[in-house]
Amino acid sequence: MPTKNEILAVRGLRNRKSRSEERKFTVEGRKLVEEAFASGWRVLELYSTAEIETPESWNAQRVSSKEMERMSNFRTPPGLLAVMEMPGQETSSDAEAADAVVGGFTLALDGLSDPGNMGTIIRTADWFGVRRIIATRGSVDIFNPKVVQATMGAIFRVPVQLVDLPEALTRLAESGACIQGLDLNGRSLWDETAPSPSHQVAVCGSESHGISAETRAVCTEFIHIPGGGQTESLNASMAAGIVMAAWHARQSP
Repeated sequence: MPTKNEILAVRGLRNRKSRSEERKFTVEGRKLVEEAFASGWRVLELYSTAEIETPESWNAQRVSSKEMERMSNFRTPPGLLAVMEMPGQETSSDAEAADAVVGGFTLALDGLSDPGNMGTIIRTADWFGVRRIIATRGSVDIFNPKVVQATMGAIFRVPVQLVDLPEALTRLAESGACIQGLDLNGRSLWDETAPSPSHQVAVCGSESHGISAETRAVCTEFIHIPGGGQTESLNASMAAGIVMAAWHARQSP
């Protein structure tokens, strides 16, 4: 049985500063815990309530429903919670970010603050086979419990590098990448006459402010997603998903 201090320590991982200092985060529910064990990432502790069956190899500690409620990030806990060790430092230098993504497709996120959007984007990237996401260092914490939950396990497969975005994009442009900012005044995403770059970087702005002036200045061109309705704009995760789908379609035979 976990001690009171252990329970408080797990509960403390709701806080970004605690997660960053301790290099730990939590995942909850059977689907995510199974993904965690399959990923090869280090599972530090596993807690389950009595009604949840787990493999002996998982070595789960049994906790009461009340104890789980204190540790969980949910109003109705799923009854299974793992404390994970974060992988290597997710913050990269701008040079490392540029060197790591030569060719193919890169998704760049400029100031996303909504955890649901970030998690959905990571999950969608996994679906379309996108393995290159870079984001501003001021973005929502990718190990925020809401982000982790929204990824449905994709967080274990799609790395997100946190960078000084204008600097990283400048380096990518110097290496020959086409930096395409999403903007309502850009050319149509469906323009078949436009050349298909060997390295495409699609830049998606924040939910409330779009792409920052500093990042806009680095963009090679701007693209938009044409629509036929009256809605002013698309949700950030939806827009990013459409762009990733368009890239994936161009790769298909």
